[in-house]
Amino acid sequence: IHVCYGDAGEDKHYVNPRDTGVMVAFHNAIASRARHAIAWIHMPVPKERDDEAYFAPLSDLRLRPETELMLGLIHRLDGIDGARRKLEAARKFAPAFGVGTECGMGRYFAPDTMPEVFALHRKVAMLA
Repeated sequence: IHVCYGDAGEDKHYVNPRDTGVMVAFHNAIASRARHAIAWIHMPVPKERDDEAYFAPLSDLRLRPETELMLGLIHRLDGIDGARRKLEAARKFAPAFGVGTECGMGRYFAPDTMPEVFALHRKVAMLA
């Protein structure tokens, strides 16, 4: 499951979440009712959010044994330092998670930036 908050074009979202609370509630409701396995839940993290308040609702996340949390905290222009700040804040509320870009890679990355994005992804994954 990729929880998406929409894109109005030009990498501008319809809304930026106040925190992860609605995404956590959404996942918990689906997980409590779904009859099939849920491999992962991906929650986007806005580039400017590295504060504990954003991640605090993750402490209420009820993952099934087969489900992995993925946080979209990798941003090409935020770099390794921004990802590190987000990782540190998120770990206080979610002890284990994978990482990805905010909303996937195919939607808005120009082909010439992909090597940079992949290199950054590798570095952040090693920190996670």
